[in-house]
Amino acid sequence: MRGLDGREYLDFFAGIAVNNTGYCHSKIVKAIQDQAGRLGHALWHNVPMVLLAEEVASLTPKGLRKVYFCNSGNEAVEAVVKLSKKHAAANGKVGSHVVVLDHAFHGRGGITLTLTGESAYKHGMGLFANYPGVTLAPSPYCYRCPLECPSCDFACANKIDDLLNYHLGPENVSCVIIEPVLGEGGIIVPPDGYLERVEKICKAAGVIFATDEVQTGFGRTGRMFASEHWGVSPAIMSMGKALGGGLPLAGMVTTDAINSAWSAGDHATTFSSNPICCAAGLAAIRVIKEEHLVENSAKIGKYILKETKAMTLKNPKVGDVRGLGLMIGIELVKDAKTKEPAIAEANKVKDDLFKKGLIIGTGGIRKNVLRLQPPLTITENDAGVLLGALDQALKVL
Repeated sequence: MRGLDGREYLDFFAGIAVNNTGYCHSKIVKAIQDQAGRLGHALWHNVPMVLLAEEVASLTPKGLRKVYFCNSGNEAVEAVVKLSKKHAAANGKVGSHVVVLDHAFHGRGGITLTLTGESAYKHGMGLFANYPGVTLAPSPYCYRCPLECPSCDFACANKIDDLLNYHLGPENVSCVIIEPVLGEGGIIVPPDGYLERVEKICKAAGVIFATDEVQTGFGRTGRMFASEHWGVSPAIMSMGKALGGGLPLAGMVTTDAINSAWSAGDHATTFSSNPICCAAGLAAIRVIKEEHLVENSAKIGKYILKETKAMTLKNPKVGDVRGLGLMIGIELVKDAKTKEPAIAEANKVKDDLFKKGLIIGTGGIRKNVLRLQPPLTITENDAGVLLGALDQALKVL
């Protein structure tokens, strides 16, 4: 990537996990150009939409076959909430509550901002960011949990069981929505067994188990979708970011049974299923498959994670290193024992790397996590450049 000043940059953030296929891939550019010459806008139904829906349905976990496209991950999650509530009502339930995790990020709209457990986005928003009917459950954030996993028997997952059965009542909960790997919350990877436990709890209570794969989807974690790492089968899944190959496109996919709760006109937006965006999305998925980018994500991600852990092992400012595939977080702290967030230090590392032409992100609720989420096209040589610069930046903290 080249800036206006002519300077070249290596992007290890991919526009917040959007550019999984890199920048201006020739096949995606051609698909956009060709479609722009045919049809730029249609009301809902068009050929690229149908082809993309078929492709998405062939990739998602078993049973997820009904696809709805929209413009952003925010809209996709709104659709998940609306459909889950319609499904609850169709089955004689109240469905007034949604359960989410306290470190989750699901968007910055109305209900999605309420679903997002981060105060930084809510200041001055009042009830717009705190709609009734949303309940927060503890995240599987092992680094900051006082308990030890697995001896804790997944206490954070069991809290969801308590909420459903002893506090809210399963008939009053429309769905539980979880990011398989929490992105904005700090690249929080759940321990093995956690998602399986949550899925089991939801099924036993008759509550929809939904996953938000907006950030984790399309190869980001070394699998096409992060849910695959644990073999879970959500009843509804949201997706976005990388789906459009760089253009604004997101979606929701669900089962035939749950989809039947919609009535005509229940949910749509003017630019849903834009044919140019859908054409770009179809080309992007084909590139990911043809160029084996999911496999590359797993391979290079494993290499970066291993090397990052090794270089930070003796650095007291590094509290934790975690990740899956090319979704890696480095949590910086002022003190290893107190785990006080090192916010200034995280920003300094980010700025130091930017001066060297390397782009990374920062995040986490405490704003102290370095986020490495490069395009899936990254080479081992590119990774080596990052690792060398990162090692230098961390040493001078």
